[in-house]
Amino acid sequence: MSGIHLAILGGRGENLVSLLTVAGGGAGGSFYAGGGGAGGMNSAANIKLTPGTTYTVTVGGGGTATSYTGNSGSGSSFGALLSVSGGGGGGGQNNAGVSGGSGGGGAGTGYAGFPAGGSGISGQGNAGGSGSENAAGGGGGGNSGGGGSGGTYNPGNGGAGASWEGQGTFAGGGGGSSGSFGGTGGAGGGGTGAIDITIATAGSTNTGGGGGAGGQNTGGPGPEAYGANGGSGVVIMKILGSNYTGTTTGSPTVTTSGGYTFVKWTSSGSYTA
Repeated sequence: MSGIHLAILGGRGENLVSLLTVAGGGAGGSFYAGGGGAGGMNSAANIKLTPGTTYTVTVGGGGTATSYTGNSGSGSSFGALLSVSGGGGGGGQNNAGVSGGSGGGGAGTGYAGFPAGGSGISGQGNAGGSGSENAAGGGGGGNSGGGGSGGTYNPGNGGAGASWEGQGTFAGGGGGSSGSFGGTGGAGGGGTGAIDITIATAGSTNTGGGGGAGGQNTGGPGPEAYGANGGSGVVIMKILGSNYTGTTTGSPTVTTSGGYTFVKWTSSGSYTA
C-alpha cells in the first residue's frame, strides 16, 4: 500500500504549468518627452507546482505621470517561480529615461544633447530610445523591440510587445512626443504621445503597456504637458484541465482551450495547487 500511495503522490507532484508574468508599464514623461517603458514580460513552461501549496500572485500597477519624468511601474510575480520588474518612466524636461523591465525613452531637448533612453532587463524587455536636440522624445522600449529614437522634430515610436499562447499581445512601449507630433505606442498596449496640447494616451489596462509622452509645456506641468499613466500588468497560468484545482483568490478570469485551463489574474490573488 505504501508504494501505491507514494506513486499517487508522485503523480500529483507532476502538475506542470506554463506561466506568463507582465509587470506594470512606466508612465510617459512631460514636456517634449520620452514614452514610458513597457513592464517586464517573461514566460516559462513545464514549471512543477507542489500539491497543497498556495502561490501568491502579484499584479503590478502602472506608473503615474505626476512629475516631469514619469514614475516607473510595479513588478508582477507568481510566487517565487517567476517575477518581472516594472517598466521605466519616460524622461521629461531634458532628462534621461528610467531603466526598468523595458526602459523609458529619453526626453527631447532644445540644445545639443541627447538624453539616453533607460535600459531594459535581459529576458524581460528592451531599452528606450534616446531623445534628440530638436525637442523630440524617444519611444519607450517594448518586450520584443527597443523604443525608437527622436529625430528632427519627429518623436520615437514605442517598441513592440509580444503575444503569448493566444491570450493577447502585451508589453508595448509608449510613444514619445515633440509637441507637434506624437509617436505611436508599440503593439501590446503602448500609449500614443501627445500632439501640441492634446492629452497623451495611457498604456492599456492589464497589458503592461507604457504610457505616452506629454507635449507642450504652458508654464509648468499640467494636463496638456503631462505624460500618461502606464498600464497595469497581468499574470496568466496555463494548466492541464484535469489538474486545475479551482482554488483561487483575486477573482481571476478562467477559460478553457484544447484541454487546457487558462487562469488570468488582472489583480493580485493566489492559486492553491
